[in-house]
Amino acid sequence: MRRGRTAYLCVLCLALVLAIQAVKAVPIARAGILDEKYSELEQMQKEIEETKKQIEAKKRSESSVMKELEQLELELELAQRELDYLLARIQYLSDRIEETEQEIAEVEKKTEEKRELFCDRLVCMYKAGRTSYLEVLLDSKSVSEFMAKLYYLREIAQEDSRLIEEYKLLRQELADKKELLEQDVQALTLAKNQQEQKRAQVASRSADRERYLAQLQQDRKKLEEALDQIERESKALEQLIKELQAQGHQREKKEGLSMIRPVQGGWVSSEYGNRWHPILQYYRFHSGIDIAVDSGVPIKAAEDGTVIVATRDSGYGYYVVIDHGGGISTLYAHCSKLLVSKGDVVTRGQTIALVGSTGVSTGPHLHFEVRINGATDDPRKWVQF
Repeated sequence: MRRGRTAYLCVLCLALVLAIQAVKAVPIARAGILDEKYSELEQMQKEIEETKKQIEAKKRSESSVMKELEQLELELELAQRELDYLLARIQYLSDRIEETEQEIAEVEKKTEEKRELFCDRLVCMYKAGRTSYLEVLLDSKSVSEFMAKLYYLREIAQEDSRLIEEYKLLRQELADKKELLEQDVQALTLAKNQQEQKRAQVASRSADRERYLAQLQQDRKKLEEALDQIERESKALEQLIKELQAQGHQREKKEGLSMIRPVQGGWVSSEYGNRWHPILQYYRFHSGIDIAVDSGVPIKAAEDGTVIVATRDSGYGYYVVIDHGGGISTLYAHCSKLLVSKGDVVTRGQTIALVGSTGVSTGPHLHFEVRINGATDDPRKWVQF
């Protein structure tokens, strides 16, 4: 009987030990699930940021190529205008050459006619020269008539000879003119060929740029589609994390949060603690650190967490508060624009807002706070500035 009771107690103790271990294992399992999902979300946010950067890079490349195409289009237009001018000039000179050739043909025709008349008159003069004075006298009514005939015949022959020389000179001038025109046509033809080569090169470059632009646009479209898909998955994962939190899952407490600097660049313009307030003009406790930086600079979440405030008031202006668990939260104030809403799950390094100067502010800067169970703490204990 005692042996059976002892066995029963052993079994009961063993069951109790297993139950305790199971209870201890539950929060570990829950914490592991939530940490795993946060890790997945952080990776997705990094992919989203990287994809956005790639899309912006593609857009910049597209803009650059489009400007280059505009310049090439202008070069093509100018090249075509120059080509049209050269073709018109070549046609004009070709017409002048044709007209000159017609003029040369007419001069040659007149020269030949004058040469024939001249030869006929030379024959007449030769015959007249061989005729005896008695025959000329018998044929002429008087010596004066004979001399007059001979004089006029000689004058006409000399005139014919002069005209023939003039025609020769005119023909030479026309031939020289034709040669110059042909040289001009040859030079213009060479220029036309060079212009056609230049235009072909510009057209080839333009075609290459258009193909490159089409490829860039196609790549950007694929990236945008991928971004849409990742963002949908990220939203779904955020919803899952909210559901896990609602079910009581908690993240494992870290020995110390590894917060990052919430903005790039700039300088610390006001430290945590008592300071002379630039607007109120008296010493007042400053609950955070001010980082002077240009308006519009992205503000990053210092650590993973859930947005518990995303609103505006008269003092902070537009501001965001992120709960990091374990009673630790961060605040980002004086924003120009908020990019998250209350309830959003964010990861370290995710852009949550843009720097501005809203609320009580003397210029663009980020007012950054770290709070533990609602009480402010020096941000320098958490972040390297």
